[in-house]
Amino acid sequence: MKWLIEQLTLLREFLRSDFRRIFLLCALGMVCACALGVGFSLARPDAAMEVIGLFIAQAEQSGVVDEHGGMSVFALLLNNWRAMLLSAAYGFIPFIFLPVFSLLSNGALLGVMAAVYVSNEMSLVLLLAGILPHGIFELPALVLSIACGVYLCRNMCRLVTSSPRRVPMVELLGDLLRVLVLLVAPMTVAAAFIECYVTPVIMGLFL
Repeated sequence: MKWLIEQLTLLREFLRSDFRRIFLLCALGMVCACALGVGFSLARPDAAMEVIGLFIAQAEQSGVVDEHGGMSVFALLLNNWRAMLLSAAYGFIPFIFLPVFSLLSNGALLGVMAAVYVSNEMSLVLLLAGILPHGIFELPALVLSIACGVYLCRNMCRLVTSSPRRVPMVELLGDLLRVLVLLVAPMTVAAAFIECYVTPVIMGLFL
């Protein structure tokens, strides 16, 4: 128990560091990407439908959705963990900032989905009912994992260029691991259960 309290204290201190600024920038970037997705969908409705089709096909291939349309909590959780761990791990590659591409693609997809709903005269409330219940946990967890990747990539750039502002990797990885284990993991577990068992019920109220 004492160890856990110590880890939570270190996590709180890290979240109050300049990591908070990167997290907020990533959150803003996702909002901007969402707006771009809306604009793209309105300008290219046919291409937007193709994007939605590819997303549905990818979901089916991932094993998250079975042949009857039901979702597996375990498969969904593994899929989310894999995506978020990759978003953070991409930060090991310096200079390219690959986590940003994950941020932009996810944000744009949300915007495309919203615009498709509106353009096809479907209820935007239904879309929100399908996203918000689990999205309250999943979206912040996604942004946190991407922010971890961006923070890591920035430090890798400083290591390669021998910048005096670089942080020792052991210390940095410890901080990022706390974010992923103590924040991202519990949030994705909650999101997976809500998406499988709560979201369908809420959506059913608007059908």
